[in-house]
Amino acid sequence: MAMNNPYLAYQKFATVNSKPININEGKERTKSVPLVSNVAAANMKNGYQNKIADQYLENAVMTATPEELTLMLYDGAIKFMNQAIVYIESNSISKANHALLRAQDIFTELMSTLNREYELSKYLNSLYDYFIRTLVQANIKKDIGLIKRVIDMTKEIRDTWAQAMTTLKK
Repeated sequence: MAMNNPYLAYQKFATVNSKPININEGKERTKSVPLVSNVAAANMKNGYQNKIADQYLENAVMTATPEELTLMLYDGAIKFMNQAIVYIESNSISKANHALLRAQDIFTELMSTLNREYELSKYLNSLYDYFIRTLVQANIKKDIGLIKRVIDMTKEIRDTWAQAMTTLKK
């Protein structure tokens, strides 16, 4: 599998949530409940930690080989599909939709970067297409079973890819 620009491809899909945590979000404030100054301190600390995480991720992407970036993309797709399951279970439909779209985007990117000279690429292209179509159906129906099926298959591909990377390093 050859990536056109694997660093940009991974950066496009791997983001760290940099929004500070607001423990009062969704709660109505009253005059009897003052805003605690520790909340501001926690938000500042969380923002700093997110900046470090963003820098770490950027460094990991910029120093990774194309093979490692492909592995990261598989991990990202699995992460987004797992998030979608959690969001569906908590009835956060728009967040589930967003997570499933992110997973679909990763599979689309993986499809677009296949080296068509190899027979394996045709198989992977069909498989990624199946994943995308299945995730679309799962998104429409909010069907956790369909998402889990794609997760299981993606994990198998990811594990096979990791094993191939290990074998090639020997």
